[in-house]
Amino acid sequence: MVEAAHRLYAKQLVAAKHGNISYKLSDNEYLVTPRGVCKYRLTRDMIVKVDANGKKIGSGIYEPTSEAKLHILMYSLRPDIRAIIHAQPNVATAYAIKGVAVDNCVLPENRVYLGVIPAGSYDKTSNTADDTFRSVLKDHCAFLFGGNSAFAVADTLDNAFDNIDACEYYCRMNAVGAALDALRSGAAAAPATKSGCCCTSPKASTPAEVKLSPENQKTVDEVTAKVLAQLYEN
Repeated sequence: MVEAAHRLYAKQLVAAKHGNISYKLSDNEYLVTPRGVCKYRLTRDMIVKVDANGKKIGSGIYEPTSEAKLHILMYSLRPDIRAIIHAQPNVATAYAIKGVAVDNCVLPENRVYLGVIPAGSYDKTSNTADDTFRSVLKDHCAFLFGGNSAFAVADTLDNAFDNIDACEYYCRMNAVGAALDALRSGAAAAPATKSGCCCTSPKASTPAEVKLSPENQKTVDEVTAKVLAQLYEN
């Protein structure tokens, strides 16, 4: 858990005291990260053990993350998982908070891999989840949680880390694809045609493939190359 926390911070998937990690020891015991500790500074002695109700076991000085009960609920809904990571990757969190759908399918993995749980699908007061929450959790290994950033689940902590890392990667790729689509749409926009003395707009239809001018194509290529370089660098 400590290693995963340090890796999250190193890859800028969390900042300051944000995010939390948990690991299922059994149906009655779980390890969780402490409340109010920067993941970069996490050490083994700070890890907190809690019971199935999220109550701390033992007398350590650190208190469990405030989202321990949410993690335990997720474990109860997915008996196959043993590790959960909640992080705030920049792009994924922006999608989650703004409620923007991740539907620009640049790669098939975007839609298959990522789920979206809308705000209001989880009641923190009663620690209950509705059918949408349950469905998304059941079918995805990473998902955007409306108003609450991103989560990843897995059978091991290493796999959970890979899933949250991939979640941000796909969201960044989706954002790039959306930006390029907008650029292409702008380049393809045509003025209204004239017929006699009246101006009419083109009829709605499925657009043909857009042929960009050399100048616009160069811009698209430069933006794509720059973003891909940043993705691989990180």
